[in-house]
Amino acid sequence: MNLRIRSIFRRTNRAFTLVELMVSVGLLLVVIIAVSRIFSTASKVAGLGEAVNDILQETGAIERQIRTDISRIDYDGVLVIQCVAIKNNANLLSSSSAPLIDPTRPANATIRCDQLLFFSKGTQTSARFAGNQDLGPFNGLARSNLSRILYGHGVQLPDLIPPGSTGSRPDPIAFSDAPLLPWSFDAVAGGSLEYKYWWGGGGGVTNGTQPEARDWTLARQAILLADDGGDLKRFHKATDTTPTTYGNNSAVSLFEQANLETVIADANLLPNSNIINSRVDVAATNLNDIRKILAPVGSTTWRQRIINGFFGPFAGYGQLAGYVRSEKVAPSMNRQDVMLTTPTLATNCSNFMVDWTWGPTVSGVVTYPLVPTKWYGFSDFQGLTEEARGVRTLTEDLNPVPAGSLIVPSVIEGANGTPIPYLCPLGPTGPIKIYTAVFGFNGDKPVFQTMSMQASGTASIRDDYTPWPTALRITMQLHDPEKRIEEGKTLQLIVELPKRPSS
Repeated sequence: MNLRIRSIFRRTNRAFTLVELMVSVGLLLVVIIAVSRIFSTASKVAGLGEAVNDILQETGAIERQIRTDISRIDYDGVLVIQCVAIKNNANLLSSSSAPLIDPTRPANATIRCDQLLFFSKGTQTSARFAGNQDLGPFNGLARSNLSRILYGHGVQLPDLIPPGSTGSRPDPIAFSDAPLLPWSFDAVAGGSLEYKYWWGGGGGVTNGTQPEARDWTLARQAILLADDGGDLKRFHKATDTTPTTYGNNSAVSLFEQANLETVIADANLLPNSNIINSRVDVAATNLNDIRKILAPVGSTTWRQRIINGFFGPFAGYGQLAGYVRSEKVAPSMNRQDVMLTTPTLATNCSNFMVDWTWGPTVSGVVTYPLVPTKWYGFSDFQGLTEEARGVRTLTEDLNPVPAGSLIVPSVIEGANGTPIPYLCPLGPTGPIKIYTAVFGFNGDKPVFQTMSMQASGTASIRDDYTPWPTALRITMQLHDPEKRIEEGKTLQLIVELPKRPSS
């Protein structure tokens, strides 16, 4: 009997006490928490590594494309730099329900949406194969040795396809004459952005609210200049009464009004809507036609005409009609909807800035070896310091213009060369500032001489002399799609323009 009691006691004595169980569970929880933190940290580090890798892959492609395009720049065309700055809280001034444009930055931060436009030489092919009906013997593979290149933010409307639609494709027009912008906020229930059907007529309204700045696309739109001789029926298919065939692959011109028989009034000169909407990537025109439209003989407003033709006039569209449609994903598998993704160079870009400078060999420009490079664009004294980037306007250096100067600042920067406060109807009423530098068709002839002038040794300074920059500084803020790096990564490129060929 005693032996059995002792045996039972010994077996009972081998079990854990409640205190021991609680201690062990506590230790286990500590180990689990520590391990989970290690895994969480490792996961974050891995995620950040993937984010950095995503951005680096994109930056490599962006840099190669920009340097390639600029290395092929055509000095027979024009070069336009339009700097656009908007306050982060601008939309709040028109709608109390509007969010900040970039929720990660202070309300009074400045967001840059600059644009860079020029012409580039070198064979390029249309992004769209449209069958053998578009370009006759070319079988739909449109090619050109000259393209108009535009860099800047894009606008996005990925859902602008009516459910079950099998007919024409809808495209945005404007908010009562105010263009759709990368930062637009539509406060109207049901939307107020007007749209029309491409080649189908009619239209309606939709919601035009754009994503936050870190989700903006960076667009690179290449429009091939391929003159077809004016055969609208074959090339442009303007008489096509069956929109569902989508044979159109060309705009008659880069501009909405393209009648070469008469001079188009400045206010009527607008960028072509089909090109702005990225439905086509060919313009049935050539550089000589563009010269006649933008700088007709005797024109004294050629600088403003260049701005109007590519970005819209200051009145009405307000110099902001040049932001092209650039989707991350095509709204449908229709080939004309797939075209909307063609301009997309970067999928997440919150800032895009362009500055320019002159080197010591440019006629009329005085440089000093010991003075740092002077970059032009938005100037610091306007309150748009952009982290004290040191950017200035040309008129700060040449105001008043020195006697005998070969450069007339107003033909490059406009009347005063300073950013212009602009109010956008039914859009942001905050300070949107615009600075535009235009380098026109005369970039290498500072003086004009007649035979009598040559005999007397005198010359007259030309008021259309716009010496082109020797280098551009392009700065952008890129983000990974998941926005794991909240502030993103800055990419800055200094790209020298190629030397002008000797005439």
